[in-house]
Amino acid sequence: MAPKSKSNQDPNFKPGSKVEIMSDEAGFRGSFYIGTVVKATRTPEFTVRYEKLFEDEEGTKPLQETVNEFQIRPIAPREKKREFKFSEEVDAFHNDGWWEGVITEVNENGKFAVFFRSTKEQIEFVEEDLRLHREWVNGEWKPPLDGEEEKGEIEEVKEKGNKKVPNTTPVKPIESLKDVKFSKGMLVEVSSDEDGFKGAWFAASIVEPVGKDKYLVEYKSLRTEDDSGFLREEVNTMHIRPPPPQTVVVDHFKKLEEVDALYNDVWWVGVVSKVNTFPKYVVYFKDNGEELEFKHSDLRPHQDWINGKWVAPSHALKL
Repeated sequence: MAPKSKSNQDPNFKPGSKVEIMSDEAGFRGSFYIGTVVKATRTPEFTVRYEKLFEDEEGTKPLQETVNEFQIRPIAPREKKREFKFSEEVDAFHNDGWWEGVITEVNENGKFAVFFRSTKEQIEFVEEDLRLHREWVNGEWKPPLDGEEEKGEIEEVKEKGNKKVPNTTPVKPIESLKDVKFSKGMLVEVSSDEDGFKGAWFAASIVEPVGKDKYLVEYKSLRTEDDSGFLREEVNTMHIRPPPPQTVVVDHFKKLEEVDALYNDVWWVGVVSKVNTFPKYVVYFKDNGEELEFKHSDLRPHQDWINGKWVAPSHALKL
């Protein structure tokens, strides 16, 4: 799926504008970092300068690079005060950037455990390091901010310095990911770290275990290069999950509802950006900024496999 072209003459992205920039670097993909637009051209590219990412170890030369239009957005708004709840989708400030996650625990000490799909990690945060997750869709924040806006950038409160330094925040391991045992012939879904496939889940079956925390799987839709059969591959358990329970949606999907969309025999995570004449919907994929239309039968409610259980995101993204 290729990025959808748009005009980069948007006043939100003129030179000097503060923006958030989505990283496309391995290990940081999907996280957003604060910066400034240096140059906007007639092409779908922008030159940006980061505020907390540097080219040198001393932190004296801010990193400047060219990014695609779908990688930038205005500074996300946030409430001055919010009572976060279990299963809400949030952005967490971590390693000088904002990372999308799901609240999996509300602890008595005032801290919140957040699970990150991209890394399969669960990390504890204080309230000040969280904001409600929002998507920049068609020039608007979804959901819109209710009440007074606080655009105060978190780096005014924290001075963390250089970007790519080892994180010292304790990581809570997801023990159940390794404890799950998959049996031979069991149907599963497998995720990929390859470029262009983030957020995609492939149907597969377990062939056999191969060493610690790994299984040989056979895909249901991917073929070998010579087309002699279905592709087999060794996969770590952190990339394997059971198929989600079949949830029958009797009514329509709603605007801003998070869904999985079946595209080229693969399930992709997206958000309903428009409800067309039933039974069709436009789904927005944030990783490449593209929107595609799907039939009702090609969508399913999105669910996350966390701590050995299926967790449905809260409806915080709904109007």
